[in-house]
Amino acid sequence: MAPGGRGPDELVAETDEPRLSADASRRSRNGRSRGRRTGRPRSRRVAPQNNDVAPSLTAFVTTLRLEQPRHPLNEQVEVAGETHHIKAIRRVYKDQAMPITARGSTLDGLRCILVPEPWNEHDPNAVAVLVGVQHVGYIPAELAEDYSPPLLRLASVAALAIGEANIWAKDDGGMMRARVTLWIPQAAAFT
Repeated sequence: MAPGGRGPDELVAETDEPRLSADASRRSRNGRSRGRRTGRPRSRRVAPQNNDVAPSLTAFVTTLRLEQPRHPLNEQVEVAGETHHIKAIRRVYKDQAMPITARGSTLDGLRCILVPEPWNEHDPNAVAVLVGVQHVGYIPAELAEDYSPPLLRLASVAALAIGEANIWAKDDGGMMRARVTLWIPQAAAFT
């Protein structure tokens, strides 16, 4: 499960309030409801009742030590999912006091942290990439299959692997584009 996401064991409780039809959720300009009441009870989310909630990446990283980089950093990896982590990439630029320009800006040689995410509901082999405490994307799935098992073994002894990241970002008329490239050891270096 992704940090902060809803788990499959999350309960849905019924209330006595009538549920509005889909059209009723939209309101006209004068604030009046345009839908009709269906008479069915409305559902609301209730927090999970067990302790099987996935940890946040930040909490996970702060509880483990960072290993010294394993050299050589000879595996170049293009991070996947940067478009879903644009706010975090903006925060990295802000933390580095570097503006994102229309011509593009590059941050080189940043320390990145590789965090295995066995709780990820989309891919139990997922390996998140953090720069500082900012989650900037994932190692691509085809590589994560090789990296996840040794990184999980490393995490089981309270350590996380690190590498270097280069981030390129461009402000394209209000829309930000970004690319994150990693330099990390080959997966075999962690076995």
